[in-house]
Amino acid sequence: MNKCHTTNLNELRQLGAVRFQSNSQKILPGDVFVCRQGPNWDSHQSVDEAIGKGAVGVIANKPLELDVPCLLTPSFSNSVSLINQYYQYPQDKLMQIGVTGTNGKTTVAYCLNALLNRRFKSAYTGTLGCQYSDEQVELDNTTPDAISLLNLFHAMEQSGVTHNVMEVSSHALSQDRVSIVDFDVVVITNIGSDHLDYHRSRDEYIQAKLRLIDRLKPGGVAIINLDDELAMAMIERCRSKAQVVTFSMQDPSADMFAFDITSSCHGGQFRLDYDGQQYPVSTSLPFTFNIENSLAVLAMLTAMGIEISTAVEMLATMDHAPGRSEVYPMQNGATAIIDYAHNYDSLRNLLDNVRRHSQGRVYTVIGVTGDRLADAADIGELCSTHSDHAFFTTDNPLGVCLEALFAAMGSKAVGGNSSSHPDRERVIEHAVSCLMPDDVLLLCGKGPEKYQYISSNKSEPQPYIGDFEALMQAAGNR
Repeated sequence: MNKCHTTNLNELRQLGAVRFQSNSQKILPGDVFVCRQGPNWDSHQSVDEAIGKGAVGVIANKPLELDVPCLLTPSFSNSVSLINQYYQYPQDKLMQIGVTGTNGKTTVAYCLNALLNRRFKSAYTGTLGCQYSDEQVELDNTTPDAISLLNLFHAMEQSGVTHNVMEVSSHALSQDRVSIVDFDVVVITNIGSDHLDYHRSRDEYIQAKLRLIDRLKPGGVAIINLDDELAMAMIERCRSKAQVVTFSMQDPSADMFAFDITSSCHGGQFRLDYDGQQYPVSTSLPFTFNIENSLAVLAMLTAMGIEISTAVEMLATMDHAPGRSEVYPMQNGATAIIDYAHNYDSLRNLLDNVRRHSQGRVYTVIGVTGDRLADAADIGELCSTHSDHAFFTTDNPLGVCLEALFAAMGSKAVGGNSSSHPDRERVIEHAVSCLMPDDVLLLCGKGPEKYQYISSNKSEPQPYIGDFEALMQAAGNR
């Protein structure tokens, strides 16, 4: 048996770790298991499982006797620091771009990464996983924990990546998951209300978002949406520590100001006032809220030294992020839109834009995740009042019974304007059968996801065909 003993960097190197893993269920042969004592679970109790799966060593925070080498550190944060030294601080060898916001962060981060890859070797880390070189890594969270990030940054560095565009969630900021990262550029797309099941108040949620500014390198750049009601608080947070670049669709004093705006479900155009010059801008991203996202992307490109005229040209050929306002014309003249919108603010923006541009009826397929039960009534009311019919169905119930979710969604819904059914695929098939020319069908919440999280701990996700596949199958059956 090996007793845990205080470790140093040389001893860690002797383990020859393939990578480090703090989740015992995800250990692969050659990994080193890193223990953590949290508020709800002490993973020191999982070392036998980790060793059984092939862990070649363990980093612990309390003495253990094991069949593999066991290295002792005084705390999990010390373990992270040791691993950081082992990898030789890979995060510092990348230009780090952080994106947060209640809405738009996936679109902004994903699209920016796609454009950067035309000039550099860039990576994306966020809701859609981690993508770099030819690698696609699935992630449990929008922003991974510090150890997972270090594994990813090391792999990125080894493959020649120079830039990393990362979605940074409010959970990650409040839990210090990105404390190892100093960002070169950050953007806050907007701050609404979300995740109040976790953040005890909207003010706590706001403060969590603002912490991204605190992670900027000295002299870094903060991109601020001047149209957000909290813009002044964001700018104040930057005082004496960051360069501020603002964008707006309402305030001509912004560094980047969009005017003469036109948009539809097929794209948008506007004129851009920047640095005393005006530029015609086109984007393939649909709806007015994506004008805001396009401005954020332009501001970030220029913050990284790309000429504005070049940035405008790049934007015109930018593809949308998977599951974000994907528009599909139907054979009978109707339109289907797949969108990840799942919180109140994003759904309101989407529905308002669709109503503004649609000539026929609007049908909405929507569910509420189990952690948003408190918002279900308002979301149900919103979707039923803004749609000719709202179909309530499953979207990651996370241990909450569907009856409770459906009852909450229907509690404030307009009478006769909604129905509920647990089988999402069948609901989409029925919704497609209702479509007439000029109608619009919104499939909200799931985006490209191919699973349903039924249990609260997200274990053993239930396979799901996917909204796109369900839509195509339903359309083909007509």
